[in-house]
Amino acid sequence: MEHWISWFHEQTDGDEVREVSQAGESLGFTGVALSDHVAIPKHHATLHPELGKPYDYHLPMIDPFTVIASMGAATKKLRFMTYALVGSMRDPFSIARQAGSLAGLTNNRFALGITPGWLKEEISLLGHDPTTRGKRLDESLQIIRGLWENELFSYDGEHYQFQEVALCPRPAVTPKILIGGNSAKSYERARQYDGWIGMTLQLEKVAEVSRIVRSSPGQKSIYIIPSQPLDEAYLLQLENAGVDGLVHMIWFPGLNTPVEEKCELMESFAREWIT
Repeated sequence: MEHWISWFHEQTDGDEVREVSQAGESLGFTGVALSDHVAIPKHHATLHPELGKPYDYHLPMIDPFTVIASMGAATKKLRFMTYALVGSMRDPFSIARQAGSLAGLTNNRFALGITPGWLKEEISLLGHDPTTRGKRLDESLQIIRGLWENELFSYDGEHYQFQEVALCPRPAVTPKILIGGNSAKSYERARQYDGWIGMTLQLEKVAEVSRIVRSSPGQKSIYIIPSQPLDEAYLLQLENAGVDGLVHMIWFPGLNTPVEEKCELMESFAREWIT
């Protein structure tokens, strides 16, 4: 089982970013999963799908691409993934450029976790229509992969149309694309790409998603946030359900936990669960 550190609602202190990533690598963690938001409107009606309430705009929101670049420069083996980039409030060209650059900067230790997003007011704020976010994400994913894999790429869709566009340099190894979201459409997207990233689902649901995602050829990965405290029986059940890795909130996100405490908590977790 892979064990990942969550980097949700953190600050962007450079020394802390480097120290935590280096400690995580030395302790044997697989990687760091980084959340994504850009700007949270104080007043919004959309409820968080997991929490069932509006988002607290006071929570720190890091930029995952720049933090990954910093962590990647400070480490050699640690892997990274966005968990999950809100694709519907960005254009596919910028995502392809930034994600492809991170692949090169980290020696191919980066995976693009991506989702349509849930906070409609934020998507609107950034100039995009939240009602078309799913369809636009589908087109964006085709464009991102097309730009990575072709010297020149053309596309004729409902939302994007262009002829012979180049992304140079292209990533030598295309990053894996992992799909976030808890809907039938999200599972189908994950089946078409490299896997699925989820929140705190119960075992039966995880097993169902795993069967759907792995019903198409190719190696697929499943990552979730644990829904209960770890024990050996639970880990075995997760493995049997098809889970490849867990993203752990080793400290409670958003509390501005001192870096010394973070490192102590990581060390304690590693002693118990990482061999």
